[in-house]
Amino acid sequence: MIAAIIPAHDEAARVGHAVTSLHRQTRPPERILVMSDESTDATVDVALRAGAEVLLTVDNLHHRAGALNQALSTVRMEAGDLVLLLDPDTELPAGFLARALTALQDRNVGAVSARASAGGGAAALVRWCALEDVHRSFGRYCDEGPVTGHARLALDLEAVGWRLAAPLEAEQDVPMSDPVGALHRTLAQPVAA
Repeated sequence: MIAAIIPAHDEAARVGHAVTSLHRQTRPPERILVMSDESTDATVDVALRAGAEVLLTVDNLHHRAGALNQALSTVRMEAGDLVLLLDPDTELPAGFLARALTALQDRNVGAVSARASAGGGAAALVRWCALEDVHRSFGRYCDEGPVTGHARLALDLEAVGWRLAAPLEAEQDVPMSDPVGALHRTLAQPVAA
């Protein structure tokens, strides 16, 4: 199973496009969850109309990282399942999940990433068992400290022994001989406070 999780705070203008891009995948996820972090706009309505399930954060003080931690603590997953962590401003190309599954055929690879566009957000398909390894080692899935986001998760995955696949949508100037560095640069998305 693939469960997509989109953390969103006041993302009514963008979250529907992200959800729609997931429905258009040649291999779509079984679940699409939008974790609304105290949105005051129409984020929840837009996400529901686009066909996502919506969860609401409770007393979240840690923005996207906190929203992701609450969502990951809530979903029921099996060891072989996958989680797609997707920024609300990311529209994935239709074949991303199918290509990412191919990259994950290597059992030592814990995650594969994509950047939909130079100006858009980031996405990463991560093994649930790799996320569980991070949780066991650090007591959380996503770091809620000053260094957060996909880049921090990549570092955490490496720290617990997982390899990272080269990004499928790497920037032109990223040397593919350095897939770990490429993943860090491609996924670096500082979380706004």
